[in-house]
Amino acid sequence: MEKELEFNIKQLSPHEQEELRKKIVRQMKKHGNVREVADICECTVRHVQKTWKKYQTGGMAAIAAVKMGRRKGTGCKLTIEQEAKIKQLITDKTPEDTGLCGYLWERKTVSALVKAEFGIDMPVSTMGDYLAKWNFTSQRPKKTL
Repeated sequence: MEKELEFNIKQLSPHEQEELRKKIVRQMKKHGNVREVADICECTVRHVQKTWKKYQTGGMAAIAAVKMGRRKGTGCKLTIEQEAKIKQLITDKTPEDTGLCGYLWERKTVSALVKAEFGIDMPVSTMGDYLAKWNFTSQRPKKTL
């Protein structure tokens, strides 16, 4: 049974992960015992084995930190130009001016605007993500007396 770790390696930043891998390599060169290195580096035996194998096959380049995740801007439904046009319409006009019903811009109304302008179906939750990205926040309407 593996010991309980003080920290989760996956929660470390890429730079901290790389430093841990370098420490594992240094300790493996010094001690050569996987269990001993796992205790010193406070990680699992499996992590030490995987890191050492990567180092042996690819050298320091194989254990270097790499940026994870999708590139910024990929996977978006709207292009930058389309986003700019929608933002401009939201700030300059009301939903009635664009042919939609309602007096306030809601996520549902903005989704309908995107559908009308570009023919792109946009889920309401995704529209909320776009509005947050554009720094549009929920506002309580002012009451008129």
